[in-house]
Amino acid sequence: MMKTNSILFYAFIVICFLVSNKMLSQEMVSLPNGGCGRLLDTNTLSASDGGLLCFRFGKEAINPTNMTDIDVNSYASLKPGTGAGFFCSMYIGVGTTGADFPANKPVYIDFASDGFNFNPSFNAGNFVFYNNGSEVYRTGINGHFFFDFGDNKERRIIKVMPDKAWDEVRLDFGELIGFGFSFSQMRIYNILSEYYIDPMTYLSQPSDRTVPVGGSATMTAVISNTDIDETPANVTYQWQILNGSTWTDLVNNANYSNVTSPTLNINNIPAGFNNNQYRVVAKSSFYTCSFQAISNVGRLFVNVVSNPGTIGADQTVCLDINPDPAAFTETAAAQVTGMAGYQWQSSTDNITFTDITNATAATYDAPAVTQTTYYRRGVRSTLNANVTAYQYSNVIKVTLKKSCLIKCIITNRMITAKPNSN
Repeated sequence: MMKTNSILFYAFIVICFLVSNKMLSQEMVSLPNGGCGRLLDTNTLSASDGGLLCFRFGKEAINPTNMTDIDVNSYASLKPGTGAGFFCSMYIGVGTTGADFPANKPVYIDFASDGFNFNPSFNAGNFVFYNNGSEVYRTGINGHFFFDFGDNKERRIIKVMPDKAWDEVRLDFGELIGFGFSFSQMRIYNILSEYYIDPMTYLSQPSDRTVPVGGSATMTAVISNTDIDETPANVTYQWQILNGSTWTDLVNNANYSNVTSPTLNINNIPAGFNNNQYRVVAKSSFYTCSFQAISNVGRLFVNVVSNPGTIGADQTVCLDINPDPAAFTETAAAQVTGMAGYQWQSSTDNITFTDITNATAATYDAPAVTQTTYYRRGVRSTLNANVTAYQYSNVIKVTLKKSCLIKCIITNRMITAKPNSN
């Protein structure tokens, strides 16, 4: 029984060790140049200094384990050295015996290089991807022909997207033929399956909206967030409004909904919302890194006729003298947010009004009337191609009298009549 327990205990220790190694290979790390990432999950190593075909002093292909360990400043090193090479190939690599890494998913390589070459040769460095020992993808990182000063490039992240599934990646130095001095070094600090860095970028930004009063509008801003970009999955949104000089978080109410989503809904829009300014703040995090992106500003324009104004005034005209009323004037201007447009109407019963052809100015000079007629002026606002419905002014009445001249004559006769001498 004790022997069985001992076996189980040691088996448990082995399992824990394997699991812990697996977890370490998938550790999340903060990088010294900014951003955070997840180390590539690997369990195999490979390295070759080229053997006798690379007859070079000082050559090295060492420390491949450093490419996926949790020390972000340790590195694997590949140095061509000094001497001669004939079909020389050197490399350092890591891989997995588990499931293949998928195609069309980026790999991020924390890479640096420096030095110079004094080589009558042609040589090149590449990231090479393999599957079951066969090369499936290759991308170059430098190349030299005859004399040059090498690649002096600071530490940086190189994004590589193999188009086929793979199980091993190598940094490879290949030289067709040559001899001379090569005081150069290529270093890989980390290989990452995920990498996230500020700032996040927007696929779409808020744009200005123009709506009629009482209408609705949306503002949209979406962070670029796919399997092949550098944005974590846990993106949150918060829409804000500019109050004076202060941006204030919106809350869901009768006028706003979805204030924490990529698309803000603005409903039952009152006239007071005209010229409101909105933006969204997107945030995300990964490990110790926090990311934030503030969108552009979108303005809301509310197209409204606040007051149609007033016109004046009632008139009385005489059919037998001059039935042409005086021009109707504007006694109070219309108040609109856009450009005012006018349409005069007339009615004979003050109930049913019809448009008057070509009567589209702020004032109107009506022709002679043949009966008592009522007039009003419609006003609408046009703003950014949005057009409101007409709002109407007060009604003025033109009263037609038919016998003004007769009464005048009778009056004159009465005034000029002489008394009868009899």
